[in-house]
Amino acid sequence: MEIDGWQWVGSIAAMSFTFGFVDQVRVTYKTKCVLGLSLVQWVVFATASLLFVAYYGHLEQWLMLSVSVFGFACCFAVVVMIFWFSKAGINDE
Repeated sequence: MEIDGWQWVGSIAAMSFTFGFVDQVRVTYKTKCVLGLSLVQWVVFATASLLFVAYYGHLEQWLMLSVSVFGFACCFAVVVMIFWFSKAGINDE
């Protein structure tokens, strides 16, 4: 499948948005602080990313599919850390 100009624009936007998750994963892992993170928000992000995986897989848009898989992995990692660090009592005041 050939990628046109608009697909590149969408792909770059999706990559930019998704790479924003990387810093959240890094900061959360480093500080182990999840007090300001919304579990609902990150579950919604993870669910939306997973739906995008299915959608772009169906459309056979491999670049967007790979971005969506990466985005899901980041969101899922944050969700896991919210449970893990909250349960460990790391953020207790």
